[in-house]
Amino acid sequence: MNPKIQKHWARMEEGKAYYDALLQVFNDQQLNFHPDEGAWSMLDVMQHLFTSENISLQFMQNFDFNRKNEKVGLKSEVKTILLVNRLNSKKKYKAPKVLSEKKDSLNISHDAHEFSHQWENLRSEMFSFLDEFPEDKIGHFIFAHPAVGKLNILQTLQFFVAHMKHHQYQIESINHHKDFPK
Repeated sequence: MNPKIQKHWARMEEGKAYYDALLQVFNDQQLNFHPDEGAWSMLDVMQHLFTSENISLQFMQNFDFNRKNEKVGLKSEVKTILLVNRLNSKKKYKAPKVLSEKKDSLNISHDAHEFSHQWENLRSEMFSFLDEFPEDKIGHFIFAHPAVGKLNILQTLQFFVAHMKHHQYQIESINHHKDFPK
């Protein structure tokens, strides 16, 4: 694996370890607790992250450099910085429509143990993809983020890291809710 990709992958794995711990520490009632009507539970948050990673990986795996071989430039770098900064805030943002539209087709388990295995399998598939990523394509367009557009592989991984961190705030809020099951 390219060292630059490896650096971001390690940060992704650190972020996922936080969510893995939640799946181990909390019971089903706690993982499925909704703090308010229409609000996400901890498990909903994790399923959202899984869906985002899954759909993104599918996009990248199906990307054809022969059809679209384009380097991303300064504009993409600036947009990535803005996206990461936005995600580093505690402000809520509406999830892109594509995630809710595709979530049902992924057959995500509602059982925490089974879901944990699904996410681990996805991460294994992502590791293989990143491990074999062509060195000469690192600066090229590989993923179209719904809010900021064209990203290269390093920018995409930066997004994944910031996305996981962003939702940790939400998890903490759920965990500290006055009605959270003990």
